Amino acid sequence: MRAMMRLLKNRGGSMALAALYTWQIIRNAWVGDDAYITFRALENFLHGYGPVFNVGERVQVFTHPLWFLVQAAINWALAFWTDNPFGNAQLFFVNVLLSIGLSVLTVVLLALWTARTGRAAVIALGLLILSKSFMDYSSSGLENPLTHLILLAFVTVFVRVEDFRKDGAARGETEGRVTAEQDAREQAARGYETTWTGRHVLPLALLAAVGGLDRLDTLLFYVPALLLLVWSSPQRGRALRLTAWGFLPLVAWELFSLFYYGAPFPNTAYAKINTGIPAMDLVRQGLFYYWNSLRLDPLTLVSIAVITLAALVKGNARTRAIAIGVLLYLLYTVKIGGDFMSGRYFSAPLLACCALVAGIAIPSRRSFALAAAAALLVGLAPLALVPERAPGFGAGSEGGHRVHDDGHGISDEQRVYAGTTLIAAMEGGPLPIHDAHDRWVYTAASPADVRLIGPLGMRGYVLGPDVHVIDLNSLADPLMPRLPLYETSHWRIGHFRHVVPDGYEETLSTGENRIADEGIAEYYEVLRFVTRGPLWDWKRLVEVWRLNTEAYDHLIG
Repeated sequence: MRAMMRLLKNRGGSMALAALYTWQIIRNAWVGDDAYITFRALENFLHGYGPVFNVGERVQVFTHPLWFLVQAAINWALAFWTDNPFGNAQLFFVNVLLSIGLSVLTVVLLALWTARTGRAAVIALGLLILSKSFMDYSSSGLENPLTHLILLAFVTVFVRVEDFRKDGAARGETEGRVTAEQDAREQAARGYETTWTGRHVLPLALLAAVGGLDRLDTLLFYVPALLLLVWSSPQRGRALRLTAWGFLPLVAWELFSLFYYGAPFPNTAYAKINTGIPAMDLVRQGLFYYWNSLRLDPLTLVSIAVITLAALVKGNARTRAIAIGVLLYLLYTVKIGGDFMSGRYFSAPLLACCALVAGIAIPSRRSFALAAAAALLVGLAPLALVPERAPGFGAGSEGGHRVHDDGHGISDEQRVYAGTTLIAAMEGGPLPIHDAHDRWVYTAASPADVRLIGPLGMRGYVLGPDVHVIDLNSLADPLMPRLPLYETSHWRIGHFRHVVPDGYEETLSTGENRIADEGIAEYYEVLRFVTRGPLWDWKRLVEVWRLNTEAYDHLIG
């Protein structure tokens, strides 16, 4: 208890910042359209129709299995609380409150656990609070808050294990935890490498796997660190085996996905990868994504660049491994063309960099003051210099997406959905949720009511389970992502319009294959058997294998 009180006393400034962050998150927590794609799948899952978007068709529309399962567990538990106060907006409130809780936990752990000193904690938290990217995506309805927490835990454990003994004297002087003599005796008594391999390989591998289960592409953050971990171990075989054991949760999900959905990856991945768009066009779009963030939120990218470079040049092997992971993720962001949500892909790299900052000792008050002043200057300048960052920008205008779109299809989504905040909901403001939660009942009407819509989230959710929803961007349909785009010269990042085959809507409505193209019709028969046929039919499992080994691709090539 005394140690905790002493720690809190030393971290007074950072805890004040954590309180400020909490107030800002509660005040601005929002939910965007894409979250409602997951909400519809959650409704179907909670009502016994499976983790699917359209009842009777096994398609994985969410990219974050762990985020989906955590929300499902909480909403399932709430079913035992009759007359809970959330009503038919239960999924919304659970999502927002969970995002707030995870985000606040992340910054508190950064201040009290990751940070070596109070000064380092203040700088790290200050960067996060001043970052538009991190603040916007501390909520939004997406998986970022859970990604942040997992990534922080991984970086903290990975970086601090080696340095606990190496820099113990410095930490003892600043915070009274160990002395130089104690550190020397402990380091002589037990070898560092043995402790590392025996105690930390499995937990770190497990954290990386859980991170990948939350969002698969975040594995890029973890791979360099895990490779270094195995390579530097005096018992590489054992370290490799422990790493494999740690990845079992992710492997288990991939096997389930292959068995249940017939595909190892989310349907949205196929919709956004199988486009035929030239690679350089996507890279160019990715650079526009960087420019958008640099203009609206320069602090985020400047901080990432400075901290990553410092870690590569002056850091030890472990901080360099984290920095390489950040670089891999940033390069991946360019390769895929970025995203239509401004800043979304930069919140996690910034957090990883702030965790590295929190782990260093700020040598003097002068250095601390200069770092804090620079962060304030770069972080606050856009509020005065960039019109789109002005508090009243776009107020009262119609077509929020158009107002907040930068001309390259990149939108300030937090501004667009400013009316969907927790505060607005608690004050009785309109929510894009109708009264379907308690009456989410599928009646299996024939012919089916099939709707082709544009944006999938809110529109798809409010139609309810009796409507079979397909969208122009092919996120919820198993066939359309496997077909080409209408045209590869006109597209918006994250919104790729694939061909809707002639006769496809009639096929979905009647259940009879009326697709005009013979090759596509034959391909769809196989795909329909995989996504709608009996799960345990051996012939279905054979077709799952053949689909994933491209045995039928010639039919749609």
